[in-house]
Amino acid sequence: MVGITDLRKSVAKKTGLKEKDVKAVLDTLFKEIIDRVNKGDKVAIKQFGVFMRKIQKSKKAKNPRTKQVINVPQKNKFVFRPSKVIKYK
Repeated sequence: MVGITDLRKSVAKKTGLKEKDVKAVLDTLFKEIIDRVNKGDKVAIKQFGVFMRKIQKSKKAKNPRTKQVINVPQKNKFVFRPSKVIKYK
């Protein structure tokens, strides 16, 4: 698995920027995406995907241990929908 540190190093090497500058840009980008999505906006990054909030409706579920039916409340989900250029294997 590739972590954020690996990505920072790779971007710094490919762009010639200092790693601390790349870190500052990536941290700011991620914070901005989170802030916008939390405000209800959709954030679309061309040829990457869309970040958004999606409401998961309330539903009834069964507790597997007790077999009792419980009500699962509505939830706000943070969702990423990848663009078509991201390939699944």
